[in-house]
Amino acid sequence: MKYLISIIIPVYNAEKYLAATLTSVFNQTYSNMEIIAVNDGSTDQTQKILFDMQKKEPRLHIISQLNQGISAARNTGINHATGDFIAFIDSDDSWDISFLTKMIKRQQETQGNVIYTGNMDLSSKGIQLKTNDFREHANLAGYLTHKSLLHVGCLLIRRKFLNEHQLRFNINLRTGEDILFICTLFCLTDAFSVPEYLYCYTHRDGSIMRGAWTKLDYLNDLLAWQTLEHIIKTTYQNQDRKDVIIFIEAKIIYYKLRLLWILLLAGRYQDIQSLINDKFLTYSPDALSHIPRKYARTRRIIIESGCKPLWVLVKLIYRKKVNLI
Repeated sequence: MKYLISIIIPVYNAEKYLAATLTSVFNQTYSNMEIIAVNDGSTDQTQKILFDMQKKEPRLHIISQLNQGISAARNTGINHATGDFIAFIDSDDSWDISFLTKMIKRQQETQGNVIYTGNMDLSSKGIQLKTNDFREHANLAGYLTHKSLLHVGCLLIRRKFLNEHQLRFNINLRTGEDILFICTLFCLTDAFSVPEYLYCYTHRDGSIMRGAWTKLDYLNDLLAWQTLEHIIKTTYQNQDRKDVIIFIEAKIIYYKLRLLWILLLAGRYQDIQSLINDKFLTYSPDALSHIPRKYARTRRIIIESGCKPLWVLVKLIYRKKVNLI
């Protein structure tokens, strides 16, 4: 039996890259697919490109909606999918020609609900392989410790599994939605790997992740990790549960300290004091021991001192441009 795979592509103002992305999908060695492109309110030539390519490729289905963001677009694709399995690809990325063939082969070998592979990062600096040790049965711990990093496009997921657990992307998050989605999958099931780098993720100048962030963006990113902490504590029961909880607590305290340090270097002393007064910075000794030493010791002590003259002095000495607007 040749399983049907639903390919979901969220699209927004992607006229420069969309044709190449779609071509990498059309040319897959595995052919039994439906391709669902969700045009999320594009204002450029994206819609025309989609219709032009649909004339040549009947497997391409187009859904248009008002701009709601990438999470909502992916959710729309999931809700319209009819395949046995679902895969995602962003509108400026690409797959190795054998991506689907190798992913479905591994699924048949393991009967897994989730299959994953590694991804390459393409930027102005060239191509780099994203760290991945392809550990199976320890996926969540690997992801939280940065030993297994991957893009949501690296996944093949059983559609029935997604629907049984009502798993969708969180539309309230501006950043961190991919992390939350992937780690929630790893909480609920083991993922099996194709130990290669079959997905090419393209870094674009001007993207949310590469541009300057606001304080709200940093807090939004932190919210994704705090939401994940709740999911882990309520659903994750694997043998490494205790270690995983410490890892997630360490992630949260690290991101809190990072935000406070960025605020310090930006001279936003009132924001720091307000967050400290709201008991923003709480942590356990175990979690503290798992974050970078410079944050666990010196920077934490400087921040917790509450001494504005010291903060001013550090800002003058450090003189580093910060990613904050």
